[in-house]
Amino acid sequence: MIPDDLLLHLVDVEHPGTTTDRYDNPVADWSTSTHAAVDAWLQQNTGAEDTDQRDAQIGEWLMICNPWKTDGDPLTVYGKDRVHWSGLDFEVIGPPGPAYTPDGLHHYEIRLKTVEG
Repeated sequence: MIPDDLLLHLVDVEHPGTTTDRYDNPVADWSTSTHAAVDAWLQQNTGAEDTDQRDAQIGEWLMICNPWKTDGDPLTVYGKDRVHWSGLDFEVIGPPGPAYTPDGLHHYEIRLKTVEG
């Protein structure tokens, strides 16, 4: 468990709902998404500019959090989720990385990506 005083950022983890497309395949439905408040630590790992025919700012971030929400319920994060913090919107990159100790699950390390422009 990571002490609460080290998890300085309150983030919103958004899970999409599901609907079906015209071929009856399940697809993400962001109009019916659910939200979970999570105490976390966020840090930017890389930043880049894509100037090939556009003016985009691309950043990759790392989110570290305990495996539960602020209300104490277990936290689940999937690669299709979004994270919102301090006016920034992130996409989760791949599945979250669980970090274990000999006692069991300790925390999650979740890679995030943001693109502006």
